[in-house]
Amino acid sequence: MRFCPRCGGVMVPVKKGDKTILKCTRCGYEMALDKSSERDYKGASKADEKKVLTTTVVSKEVQQNKEESKEELEQAKEDYYELVLDEMGEYGDQTS
Repeated sequence: MRFCPRCGGVMVPVKKGDKTILKCTRCGYEMALDKSSERDYKGASKADEKKVLTTTVVSKEVQQNKEESKEELEQAKEDYYELVLDEMGEYGDQTS
């Protein structure tokens, strides 16, 4: 990881034409890479793509769990409502 010589911001690899350069996230300063460093940064960008795909899969599973939780919550509400009505009916019979 490199930092910008101007402002100290993080330098990230950016594809510019057929070359990869480092660009500051704060001020936009650009720095050319030598061939050995360029190979290192290309490998890092491929790993990041895999992480994004993994996150997407997890998000789908979380969304499915939320839908199941909503159904369970609705069922619990119905059960509670029935229980309350039964209890109110019993108390109503005793006080009449």
